[in-house]
Formats: sequence, C-alpha cells, structure tokens
Amino acid sequence: MLHTMKVGSKGYYGILALVDLAQNSKGRQLAQVKEIAKRQRIPEEYLGQIMVLLKRANLVHGARGPGGGYRLARPAEKISVTEVLKVLEGPLMGVDIRNPRDRMPGSSPARRLIEAWTRAVESAEKILEEVTVADLCKPEDRPQMYYI
Repeated sequence: MLHTMKVGSKGYYGILALVDLAQNSKGRQLAQVKEIAKRQRIPEEYLGQIMVLLKRANLVHGARGPGGGYRLARPAEKISVTEVLKVLEGPLMGVDIRNPRDRMPGSSPARRLIEAWTRAVESAEKILEEVTVADLCKPEDRPQMYYI
C-alpha cells in the first residue's frame, strides 16, 4: 500500500483565493467572492463554499452585506500552504502512517519501498509547510537581458 499526497480543486482554489486576498486587499479593505472568482477564474458558488471553510478555520475574516467580503485573518507570511491544504483537503497523506510498521507487508523489499515512499511524502509536506501565501505572491524572477 503506497501513501500519496492528495490535493484537489478545493485546496488549489483556496490557495489561489488567499493569494488574491494578499495581493488585492490593501489594509482592511474587503474583497467580494465574485471579484476573487473573476480574477482567479474560479466558479463563484464553489469559491463561496471554500471561503466559508477558510473563515471557519480563522484564515480569513468575513462580513456579510452590500459592503461585505473577505480579508486575510493574519499576514500572508504567517499562513503556510500546508495549513490551507489541511483545512480544505484534510490530511495530506492518503493513509495515516504514524506507525507504519503495524501495517507493513511481510517482505523486506516491500517494507523498504513503503518506508522510502513515506519519507518522500513527509519531505514534500515539510517543504509545503515552509512555503507561505506571501511566498506565492512574490514576483517571478526574470533573467536579465544584456545588450552589447
């Protein structure tokens, strides 16, 4: 049994929405779901459901009504990709592997394969823990052109 990382559209769209809020909400200004959905090309109803989950997890603050909308609940530098994905997708591992030896197949190669795969997935999760919404907002590095 191999362990996989799973990320669906909910997690992907949720991260895009938070990046949008980080880039487009200045100060305390609220952004409406329809604006975010249009800029990020996300189905508006689906994004509305995602924003409710992000609000419930205290990643965004929201207000209802004509002037309502959402803003980040804390600085983008303090929101990791892993945190967002866990809120929207659940555990990143396809299987709980805290104590993998309890479920290991009998053969040594199979056991070593699962242990190696487990380390790989844990490494990927650690990297995503270090990446923040602010990191995703940074401008692309463009190679400098030199003219002679």
